[in-house]
Amino acid sequence: MSKRPNARNSSTESSLTEQCVSEILRLIRMGKIPTGSRVGEVALAKELNMGRAPVRAALDRLANLGVVERIARSGTFVREVSLNDYCEIIDVRAGLESMAGFLATLRISDEQLTSLEKIAKELDDLDSAGVSERMTREASLALHDKLFALDTQFHMGIAQESGNKRILALLEQQHLLERSFIIGMGFPPRRQKQVTDFPSHLDIVKEMRKGNPKGVRDMILAMLMGTKDGAIRRFSGYQIEHLD
Repeated sequence: MSKRPNARNSSTESSLTEQCVSEILRLIRMGKIPTGSRVGEVALAKELNMGRAPVRAALDRLANLGVVERIARSGTFVREVSLNDYCEIIDVRAGLESMAGFLATLRISDEQLTSLEKIAKELDDLDSAGVSERMTREASLALHDKLFALDTQFHMGIAQESGNKRILALLEQQHLLERSFIIGMGFPPRRQKQVTDFPSHLDIVKEMRKGNPKGVRDMILAMLMGTKDGAIRRFSGYQIEHLD
């Protein structure tokens, strides 16, 4: 007679996998696992003081996100940062999220707007500060983690309020927010206060309160394209011109 899966065990395994993912990303971002290097499951499990199963599951997840690459009969390697991958992901996000913003504006409640506004204010305050020259590597990574958590809450919150399940599914299944953030982490850091000419998260919420779906759509599109241009400038010194 077969045993039924234990929900507690499944939850524990999932938690260990997510912990492994976070720890592996931390090692990569700190340069302890250099880009292009081979990642050995045994050595990594020993480094993290974990079993091979959660490490293997974590590497599978990171391979799906495009952070590592599994090569048959060779092993697992940390992928080179690809500006092209980043730009393609942002382009897809821009299309999906701008439409989500349009739809969400037509149906979002005052309660949800208040919740989004709180997230937006905290996110804009953190994002405008940037990474200080005096900030340690660990502190800057913690800031990036906080920014990612808030950014995900904001953008996925709008997607959920859109009422379009396919938009939400595409963002989740393709891990678009996570992939763009992780790849962007490999670009040269922003060591000064950000100066932007595109809308802030609070600007988007204010436009939603006005009940202007086209304005919200255009603002989200401008924000993501501006973010993309900023990454390009940091990575290569060039800026892409966008047609109005």
